[in-house]
Amino acid sequence: MSLKSIKSKTQAQKGFTIVELLIVVVVIAILAAITIVSYNGITSRANTSAVKSAAVTVEKKAELYNTDSGNNRYPATGAELTAAASSTSYYLSGTTIITTEPVSTTGNSTVRLIKCSVAAATTNTQANILTSGASAPASQNISGVQIRYWDPSTSSVQTLEAGTTTNCPLT
Repeated sequence: MSLKSIKSKTQAQKGFTIVELLIVVVVIAILAAITIVSYNGITSRANTSAVKSAAVTVEKKAELYNTDSGNNRYPATGAELTAAASSTSYYLSGTTIITTEPVSTTGNSTVRLIKCSVAAATTNTQANILTSGASAPASQNISGVQIRYWDPSTSSVQTLEAGTTTNCPLT
C-alpha cells in the first residue's frame, strides 16, 4: 500500500455522518424540552408569589386602616386605601382592587376586597353592609374584610381574612 492511497482514505473520512448529526439534534431537543418545562414552573411560582404578596399587603393595609383611620372599622372599598394620603400608614399603591371575582386572566397584583359584617344583612349583599351612621345598625358595620386573589399554581381563588369575617356576601 502506498503513502498516496493512505492519504486519500483519511481525507475521504472527513465530516460527520448523518447518524451522528441526528444524535446531536435529539440531545439538543431533549435539553430544550427540559428547560421549557422548568421555565414554566419557575414563572408559575413567581406569579403565585407576586399575587400572594399583593394580597398580604392589602390585608395588612386593611388592618392598619382599622387601627389608624379613626373610623374603627375596615375599609368599605379599595378606594379608601388607594385614595388615602400617601403619608398615612394604610396608603396602598401598586395593587389593583377589582369588584368582581378574580380569574386566571387577572394580573399579579389584582385582588378583590370584600367587606364583612358581624351579623347577616337583610338581603345579604355587599350593598347592605353599611359603613356607619344612623342608617347603619351596629350589627351591619364593617367588622372585617376578605381579600380574594387568583392563585395560578392551584388554578383557584384563595382567600385571606382580616378582622371578624362572619358574614361576607360575594355580591
